[in-house]
Amino acid sequence: MLKQTFSVPDMHCPNCSMKLESIEDDFDGIRKIVASYHKQSMTVEYDETKVSAEQIVAAAKKKGYTATPL
Repeated sequence: MLKQTFSVPDMHCPNCSMKLESIEDDFDGIRKIVASYHKQSMTVEYDETKVSAEQIVAAAKKKGYTATPL
């Protein structure tokens, strides 16, 4: 399992956090997502053999957010 933080500068409210945390349901390889609109970031625990950082960034983009790995 890999734990990676992504900057999400366009997150502004608790609803934004919930939307990003719902990405967890889209991939088998994601164990946990914790998003913080105060910090404008999300931390993702995932199995890098099942899902990539690029896929997580793309999933965030589909939900309307710009995510950048830190």
